[in-house]
Amino acid sequence: MRSIIMVIVYLIICILSIPFLLVLLLVRAINQRAAAVFSQKIVWLAFRLCMLISGCKREIVGREKVPMDTAVMYAANHRSFYDIILMYTAVPNQTLFIAKKELRKFVCIAQWMYFLNCLFLDRGDIKQNLQTILKAVELVKNNYSVYIAPEGTRNATDELLPFHEGSMKIATKGKVPIVPVVFTGTEEILEKHLPWIHRGKIRIEFGDPIYPDQLEKEQKKHLGEYTRGVIQQMYDKAIGKVS
Repeated sequence: MRSIIMVIVYLIICILSIPFLLVLLLVRAINQRAAAVFSQKIVWLAFRLCMLISGCKREIVGREKVPMDTAVMYAANHRSFYDIILMYTAVPNQTLFIAKKELRKFVCIAQWMYFLNCLFLDRGDIKQNLQTILKAVELVKNNYSVYIAPEGTRNATDELLPFHEGSMKIATKGKVPIVPVVFTGTEEILEKHLPWIHRGKIRIEFGDPIYPDQLEKEQKKHLGEYTRGVIQQMYDKAIGKVS
């Protein structure tokens, strides 16, 4: 029943979005950041509604650790479509997402992502992905935080996949800290019951910022591996593997 209601709500949101998106076209032509700020507020409301319909109870831990005097790069494990829904209701700053290009196919979602300055990766196009990373660097220098899942795909096992080292250039070239993020329980809402949505408790934890310029030489050289290790340790602790 929740899945059916969610589809109906999605269609209603698509229709109601039309006038807002037209106005945002005008706003963006004058002030790109103003359009992004307004868009994030609307997306926050829409995603909170999605969580309510889904019966999700969320727990947010460590949000106070996110630096507010600078843009950051959020690096997170990726377990579910619900990761993004939860993340956008939890981030304390203006944030754009780097997502796979397939999301462009979703009507309404793709348009809102455009106004949020979200970027897209094509797994099969290395040159295009490099341009995307460079664009992300430019945006963090303009005080937009960036969210990326360095595993590159959803992974619901307890062992994180290797992180793509190229994504770390956003932090190193943009000179911003990396905020490690851990999701637990998001796959219980949808992926384990496809196509049906189940209620559940989901958790997001923000870790201590990682400042690349303060790391040891070898840690800097393998920053993706180092960040993965931090997030793996956070995840293991969250599920009770380590005390």
